[in-house]
Amino acid sequence: MSSVPLCVLTLGVLGACALAQPSDSEPARGHELSLPARGAGTTPGSELVEQLHSLALGPREAAIWREVEAGNVPAFLRKLVPVQVEATVGGRLRTAIFWCAVDYFGLGHDDDWFRMPVTPQLAQRIADLGGAVLPTKAMVNAIWAAAPVKLAPHPFSPALHDILSVALFYAHHQHIESQREGQPRHLLVAGIKKDVVSSALIESWPGRVVIYGWHRPDGSPIQPLSKVHGDVHVDYSHGLRLVGKDMEVDGVPTTVAAVLADPELHVLLSDEGPIQRPRYRLPSIAR
Repeated sequence: MSSVPLCVLTLGVLGACALAQPSDSEPARGHELSLPARGAGTTPGSELVEQLHSLALGPREAAIWREVEAGNVPAFLRKLVPVQVEATVGGRLRTAIFWCAVDYFGLGHDDDWFRMPVTPQLAQRIADLGGAVLPTKAMVNAIWAAAPVKLAPHPFSPALHDILSVALFYAHHQHIESQREGQPRHLLVAGIKKDVVSSALIESWPGRVVIYGWHRPDGSPIQPLSKVHGDVHVDYSHGLRLVGKDMEVDGVPTTVAAVLADPELHVLLSDEGPIQRPRYRLPSIAR
């Protein structure tokens, strides 16, 4: 088990957690996403904004996928930090650890990048490539509770802004960066996006994106678990938090998928009951 101090979260309780990692050290080595290594000549984030802003959704997502395949993902987003959760199962206290990215998925270089909202299909494809999964609602709560950097949500009015535009995606990213005020990149950050999540709703409501989160400073989410949008809806508030597919329960290696499907242990990661098929369908992406 990792020697890094861990958040201990009893399912359903927010706010009484230690830091996921100490503020003066880097994350423990050994848990990283298996995304492609950065290729030569990759494009900085600020330049990508210019390239993507005029593209329709399909061509834009194809372009994002090409950037991921080229390894144009910041190094600090590839490293995973531990979050510990607890639940009483059959009268016995069980402890689990999963590992998640310190921030939401983005493109570009470490010193010039931006958080990039994507459809659930592309989110699933990126997760598969990186050896990762999407978090559940309960896991999003645990990540927020564990985060040493909790930032207040910053909504933009849809009456005043084009919430589907890449320009607003970037404006939101820049606002978040101003909120961080120089906090180290290796610290887990939360409160800045709604998560595209794994959920039992995916199977019962195909063709929808399931979102949750965007926690206020008091721990209450702006966005309850929702399937209201079709799976082609992508706005500035959406984020992809990648979680490593491997985890531990009581120190024994297992996977997030196995725990979610377990009739008893699922309570460590899900408050929706067991989730047998927590994946979005993957249509082909045009090139």
